[in-house]
Amino acid sequence: MNMTTRNEDPDQVYLKSLTVLYVEDEDDIRDQLKLFLTRRCRRVYIAANGKKGLEAFQKYQPDIVITDILMPIMDGLKMGEHIKEIRPNIPLIVITAFEEPRYFHRAIELGVHQYVNKPVKLDILEDALIKSARILRAEAALKEVEERYRLLFKLSHIAISVADADHHHISQTLIVKPSDHKQAFEGTLVDCNEAFLALLGYESLTALQLRAENILGLISEESAVLLLHAVQQEVLVRGFSSEFELELKSINQTPVPVLAQLIMRYSETGEPMEVWIIMRDIREQRKAEQSLRLSAKVFESSRDAIIITDSQNKIISTNQAFTQIIGYTQEEVIGKDPKIFQSGRHEQAFYQELWSTLNLTGYWQGEIWNRRKKGEVFPEWISISAINNSKGEIVNYVAIFSDITDIKQAEANIEFLANYDPLTELPNRRLFIDRLDQAIKTANREKTKAAVLFFDLDHFKNINDSLGHGIGDQMLIEVASRLEGCMREVDCVSRLSGDEFAAVISDLHDIGNVITVAQKIVGSMRLPFKINDYELHMTISIGISVYPNDGKDFETLLKNADTAMYCAKKNGRDNFEFFSSSMSTQALERLSLENSLRKAVENNELKLHYQPQVAIESGKIVGMEALLRWPHKDLGIISPAKFIPLAEENGLIIPIGKWVLNEACRQNKTWQEQGLMSIPVAVNLSALQFRQSNFLEIVQEALTISQLKPCFLELELTESLLMDCSEYSVRLLKTLRQMGVQLSIDDFGTGYSSLTYLRRFPISKLKIDRSFCQNLPDDSNNSAITRAIISLGHELGLSVIAEGVEETRQLNFLEAQQCDLIQGYLYSKPLDAEEMQKLLGSVDVLPKV
Repeated sequence: MNMTTRNEDPDQVYLKSLTVLYVEDEDDIRDQLKLFLTRRCRRVYIAANGKKGLEAFQKYQPDIVITDILMPIMDGLKMGEHIKEIRPNIPLIVITAFEEPRYFHRAIELGVHQYVNKPVKLDILEDALIKSARILRAEAALKEVEERYRLLFKLSHIAISVADADHHHISQTLIVKPSDHKQAFEGTLVDCNEAFLALLGYESLTALQLRAENILGLISEESAVLLLHAVQQEVLVRGFSSEFELELKSINQTPVPVLAQLIMRYSETGEPMEVWIIMRDIREQRKAEQSLRLSAKVFESSRDAIIITDSQNKIISTNQAFTQIIGYTQEEVIGKDPKIFQSGRHEQAFYQELWSTLNLTGYWQGEIWNRRKKGEVFPEWISISAINNSKGEIVNYVAIFSDITDIKQAEANIEFLANYDPLTELPNRRLFIDRLDQAIKTANREKTKAAVLFFDLDHFKNINDSLGHGIGDQMLIEVASRLEGCMREVDCVSRLSGDEFAAVISDLHDIGNVITVAQKIVGSMRLPFKINDYELHMTISIGISVYPNDGKDFETLLKNADTAMYCAKKNGRDNFEFFSSSMSTQALERLSLENSLRKAVENNELKLHYQPQVAIESGKIVGMEALLRWPHKDLGIISPAKFIPLAEENGLIIPIGKWVLNEACRQNKTWQEQGLMSIPVAVNLSALQFRQSNFLEIVQEALTISQLKPCFLELELTESLLMDCSEYSVRLLKTLRQMGVQLSIDDFGTGYSSLTYLRRFPISKLKIDRSFCQNLPDDSNNSAITRAIISLGHELGLSVIAEGVEETRQLNFLEAQQCDLIQGYLYSKPLDAEEMQKLLGSVDVLPKV
């Protein structure tokens, strides 16, 4: 039982972790005690005299030294003197057979911890060892505590400085000269932590002390008075002060407001030694107070209407814009529920979902139709936020909304123009793709087929050239009507461009039905067209491809139908042809092109050209677009329209896209370092590239490697890519925008972006597709679309750029519509890096070509 108790003694346990140096010249005693010590300590080192003992001490650095006194060469006490010089606090146990007082007194002077007589009694020696272990354990614990508090002081996020304090000096000076606070408290800085240095902008305590010898040198005159008052009235009375505000001076002398508390540290005799000044940065609090004052001004001057309600949704405040938009004054609506504005257009489920989201997340944003005081129903874009108190309870709701009537009208116009051909009112290419996609899904689900018919009007150009575009347009309208008359309602007829039409027949069970439809269409076109006073005759050539035999996607099916249509023309026109593999060698060409593209990527054969973007108002170059080029050694320059879709299909777009991003950033930074103008470079993104899980890291890596500032990089995204964006993608775009990267929508107008979608994304620019700039201002359809896009962009606070501008009259039209930027051959073709460098180094205002 006693053995167990001793084993569990913490000092004895600690002894087992220690090393011991035992110095003894008598072999028998040394061997006996070595065995005893080995069982109780982690390791035992042996020496036969004082000299060897000192050498062993320096070599092994033991925790405890046990030594005999009288030994040859060097006695134990002399050795102990040398050891104490090296490590004053080491436990030293002396063993001797002599009881002469002079040895005892020398041992006491040396600081010997324990004195053991020979013959050695093991229990007495063990007790001496345990006492030594206890001393070492206490010292280790003290060091651990000191280190812990040192780290807390150093690493604390709270700023702490330490100033010396002379209680008598402070009291006497203030009695003689109460106003002489600077003399009263010298407060020499003796220490501070890193948080305090960071707060004031200093790198070290030494640098701080060079600027200010004492704490008063770091605070304003008014703060010095407050500090001395706290010292005299509180710290000297009770040892600490209440919190009070101080204004420090940073390294550049800017004021740093803090909330401070003083704590006095006393000596062992109770005399004041140091004043610890603990400070909390309240700059953000000051900013918040300023923000509140600013918010009050914004509330009244905002162009957006603002309503504040209580927790029961009763109105307690509105601003002036609310009255201007809704028609009610604040006095008329105070205490009422905003339900009085409901238009009746929304089901109850809509409001239930709104409130469910609002109460769950604290925020809701969207489009609502409400009613003005005069009864007019109108659309508004509204954001509602729940305001919580410190307990997490909702105390208010704040709604901010704007009247989007004009934007909705522009949106409706763009919706139609984006999906339908304005002349014939048939679905356009985009909507046709969607309908074909639906037909393919139906065919897969029902195990049926789908057919694509590609139409071309024979010799239509002759009618346009001889009778004018007006008659030609009337012909196209009539053609559209006849085509629709030959199709089922479930099928889709589309005008792709000019005199090219296409149709998709879905849920096809029998190819014979396609033949019947094609024959019917050919026959209907043979009938005379009566346009104004003219009786005109025209035929049609039709190419047909069938899903899944002739292709499994829109591009392939349309391409093969187009190939079949040219065969129909070649075979005499006024007929139709089905696609067959013998019509084209495109499959082999495609394989060859894909292999060449892979080699081009591996051999770094792709190049970037740059086309300037010009501000219409000033003529200055304000940006540039990076355009990918493939100079093939045998085929010459291969169009991106030919190899980019191929790269997207086989996955090569991923390494290509990364290379384009890196190269554009690198080149732009190089030009900036050469002293050329600093302008953003725009890079096109593919959907595959954007949907990579590590896309954000790829952009950050490109910017980091090139050291290009994010504001000089613009990413161009297509409308279709944005419309398919998930919530994660929306957050990704917002993260990019917060980094400083600019975002724009490329080829705008070729798809349909609703107001809801546009408002979700942090875009700053719309890019009008080049197809709409063609034939401006003669083409009324393109003019209408362009005008609508510019208007919508400006309504949303976005800049608008038109691409493909090649003629002065196009520029004049765009300038009249207040378009912001243009890009095109009118100012410059795409230039290789060397040519672009010369251009950037020679001019900042471009003349028209």
